[in-house]
Amino acid sequence: MNSSPSIDNLIEGVIHAIGDELLPNLGDSPKAQATAAMAQSVLQGVRQMLEVADQNIALDHNEMVAAFRQMADDLGEAEGDAADRVRERCAQYGAVAEVPAPPDREAIMATHLELGHALEATLPDLDELIRAGEERGQTALDTLRAHLAQRYQRDAAAIIVGEGMIGRG
Repeated sequence: MNSSPSIDNLIEGVIHAIGDELLPNLGDSPKAQATAAMAQSVLQGVRQMLEVADQNIALDHNEMVAAFRQMADDLGEAEGDAADRVRERCAQYGAVAEVPAPPDREAIMATHLELGHALEATLPDLDELIRAGEERGQTALDTLRAHLAQRYQRDAAAIIVGEGMIGRG
């Protein structure tokens, strides 16, 4: 399949792998078993944070900007070096633009999956065009390959850790 698993899917897979493959093979070491169970718990917490992380960052960003704006008003004509430093920060950071809340992640993931299936369905059609001698089919395939190459490079850059992939090296 041409679609990419979500971050949640990847984390869920690691949680299951710890439970199915790692925990049963840790022997009689309570410390190792507890560490593996804690790792599962931390990963589950990350999964739960994923749903709201982007929205919380946008909300926090906008609230910090508003706080700088309000502090500038609160200080008014206060005097002193500290007041001047706070006012400078308020002027700089109160002028930062607010950001919109991120779009619905589930809707984006559903659309992404649909687009991935559409790309998959396009490959045999392009092959048919190319075999029939249609040169523009090859041009379209090159466009699709260029997209996939960029996508694979992004995925590889995000997944590779240090000198190897997670679990290897």
